[in-house]
Parts: sequence; C-alpha cells; structure tokens
Amino acid sequence: MAQIRELPLAIQTNYAELLDQLRIAQRATLGPDVTFRKKTIKGRDYWYARGPSEEGKRPERYLGADTPELRATIEAKIDAGKSADGRRLIVRSLIAAGLPAPDPTSGAVLKALAEAGAFRLRAVVVGTVAFQMYGGGLGAVFPGAVIRTGDLDIAQDYGVSGAVDDEVDRPMLEILRAANPAFRAVPAVESPLVAKAFALPSGFRVDLLTTNRGSERSASFLRSLRTDATPLRFLDFLMRDAIEAAALHDTGVLVKIPQPARYAIHKLLVARRRHIGSGKAPKDFMQATHLIEILARQDPFALREAYAEARGRGPAWRELLDQAVSLLPPTAREALA
Repeated sequence: MAQIRELPLAIQTNYAELLDQLRIAQRATLGPDVTFRKKTIKGRDYWYARGPSEEGKRPERYLGADTPELRATIEAKIDAGKSADGRRLIVRSLIAAGLPAPDPTSGAVLKALAEAGAFRLRAVVVGTVAFQMYGGGLGAVFPGAVIRTGDLDIAQDYGVSGAVDDEVDRPMLEILRAANPAFRAVPAVESPLVAKAFALPSGFRVDLLTTNRGSERSASFLRSLRTDATPLRFLDFLMRDAIEAAALHDTGVLVKIPQPARYAIHKLLVARRRHIGSGKAPKDFMQATHLIEILARQDPFALREAYAEARGRGPAWRELLDQAVSLLPPTAREALA
C-alpha cells in the first residue's frame, strides 16, 4: 500500500490560518461586490451600500446612521474583500505543498453551495471529496488513488433540515446551475417528479443524501436545502458533530465534513455492505486504513471512541465491523484493539 507523506508544521499552520480567515469572511453577509458610501444629511452621517449593477442601475441600499457598530460591520466586509487575494495565495501554497484541490467542477459546486448557505444550514460533504480535505488538518498527503472521484455527495440530517428555521436562497438545481448551467435533474426511479441527484453531460454527478428514519424510504424532502434526498443507513453516525474544513478552490471554500474517526469507521461499515464485485469497496478500505493509521498516532482516543460507539449500536453493526476489521492490515487492526 502506498505510504502517507507527512507535511511540515508550517503547512499545517497555513491551513489553520486559511480556516480562520474563511470563518471571518463568512461573517460579512452583505453580499459580494458591495461598496460603501457615507452621506452627510443635515449634519448627520449615514451609510449606504451599493450592489452590482442591475439593468444599467446601481441599486443603493440604506444601512443606517453612522454608529460604531455599523462601522465595525462595514470594516469587516471591507477587510474580507481585501483578504480574498491573501486567501488565494494560501490556497496556492497548500496545493504546491501537495494537498489536493477538488476538481474544478466539484470546487465550483462547493462554492455555489456555500454562497447559497447550504453549509451554514449544516449540510455535510461526504465521500471521497470529504476525504481529500483531511490532509490539511492531519498534516498528511494521502496517495492519489484514494482521493480520485467523479462525483460529489452532499448530506444533511433529516431532523436538522426540518428543525432549522431557514433555507437556501434557491432550489437545488438553480444553485448547481450557478456552478455549471448544464446541470440537469436526474429523475428518480419511483417518480419523474422526484430528483435526488443532478448530473452533467460529462457524467459528473451530485447526489443528495439524508439519514434513514427507520423503515427504508425511496426519497425524503429536505426542506432547508429545497431538494429531495436518498435516505441511507449509517449516515447519522457519520455526520454527528461534523467539523469545518477548507476546500482548496479559488480563495478557499468553508464547508463541513465528518470527523475523520467517524469517516474511517463508516467506511468499514459501508465497505462490507457493497454489492459483491463493487469497485468502490477497495477504496473504502484504503481510505479507512490510512485514517486509522494516522489517527492512531495523532488522536487514538477519538478513533477508539468512534469504534466503540459503532460497536455499541447493536449486533448487526458489530458483525459488519468484525468482518471489515479482519480484512485490515495488522497495524490498523492493532490500532482498534
């Protein structure tokens, strides 16, 4: 098996700095390409915001009287704009150090989803695109074979979707078409009016997933993401306490991904449930093995806690895990012992 290459501490520090800057930029909520103007009217100062031109006009929005709080908001927005170039440089340096960037289509989709508010609403990137993003936080470069993919999986807990009193600003297909106008809905088998996936003519596909609510269901509607989704077993375990990560696209994209320990154990579970002959199972095992071996050194408590939780979910889970662990290399088996 190809080896993991560990990164210098300086690269990990740069990644942490990128995450911090993305969090700060997220607070600037006045929209892209906004400029600010202060007017003095009858001896008092007032602030206005101008957005991009629309049909030859420059819409101007009244923000309020000049106050320290309003100035702080405006300064945060201005600073965020100035820092975009700096974030782009950090992204380039991390890629040059060997950390993987998402393919251009995945990166554009992640950016469109972030701008629409999907990750603020606790959507989680799962699958190989999520695995690509573990390297920055763990200080490691994984072998190329385990980070290649041709699709993107986005998941949200069904209970969360119904509980948050908010939603993305557009239906899912419109969000994806902001990344690439060629996206089309893939009609579900059970109904041509249901779409749980969206695809490009090239074959690139975005799948929407959610937690299984007991009995098997063909589709669930996620109100906050304004889309149907496929319910899958084990997703509640995978998405619990998701963490923030930076996708190395453009100036960086702040997203949510599963905790690495949960991702590793989840991969063991799904690998044993793949159809016989599935080409994805070997990659599942490789991804799980790499994460288990690096977490055994960096965070063995989190690894064993996730493993113990999964085993505690019942005999069916324990049977799948026992089968999967028996196929791991000796070092990975020992890490879970």
